[in-house]
Amino acid sequence: MKKTAIIFLVIACCALKTMAQKESKKFSVGFGIEAGIPTSPLSDVYNASIGLTVRFSYHVGPGFVTLTTGGIGYDPKTIPGVKKKVALEIPVRFGYKYIIDKFFVMGELGYASFKTYYGLNGNLASTTSGTGIGAISAGINLNAFEVGLRYGVNFKSSGGGDFGVRVGFNF
Repeated sequence: MKKTAIIFLVIACCALKTMAQKESKKFSVGFGIEAGIPTSPLSDVYNASIGLTVRFSYHVGPGFVTLTTGGIGYDPKTIPGVKKKVALEIPVRFGYKYIIDKFFVMGELGYASFKTYYGLNGNLASTTSGTGIGAISAGINLNAFEVGLRYGVNFKSSGGGDFGVRVGFNF
């Protein structure tokens, strides 16, 4: 039943004619899945990142002013003698997405709250920190679908961040 519902949803989304991020449309909303591989020094502690984001876009000039937020989880590495620390990043990024035919380039700056969860004496404990973030992206818009490669930088961790991909659907 679940497989049938998912297949029907994919076919319906592909069949709909949308005006996602067209010059005649002033505002659009997009949902996406982001996945990445942390770069050093985050790569010393985490294997990968994956999460869901929502992007609000407003048409200005040849592109869109964007606001992106969501939740991105980090999978911890197993290090002997060190407790695993699962992390959750809540980013808020503002940027500009410049459109060139079907292709785009985008730059973003913002802030992220980074919360780590770990076991401490049989209880769940957590710590929270925040930092400035930045990202550059390049990709392609295929009607309502968007695929982009992104390199993100966490300013607190001496330039560490992640290299990832975002697959999104714009309304």
